[in-house]
Amino acid sequence: MSFLVTIAPAQLSFTVKPDETILDAALRNGIDFPNRCRQGVCTSCVCKLKSGEVRYSEPQPLTELDKQQQFTYCCLAYPCTDLVLHHPFIQS
Repeated sequence: MSFLVTIAPAQLSFTVKPDETILDAALRNGIDFPNRCRQGVCTSCVCKLKSGEVRYSEPQPLTELDKQQQFTYCCLAYPCTDLVLHHPFIQS
């Protein structure tokens, strides 16, 4: 089962395969998605979760503040549902 991810405000949509991170799926779909370290350290791929649910492999990369602010580390996140994410620097 794949999930649909939409990036606002660009309104770009793509599907994520099972066991594929959001970042890997975006790059596979030709989206110019900011990324560097792919380890959840540099924060260039961080989006704000507007709707939906994601999961992470252990150890959980999010701090309590990250969770409160609805941050999603796309290099480490796997969708559990369709998602709407916000990233101000991704353009269509």
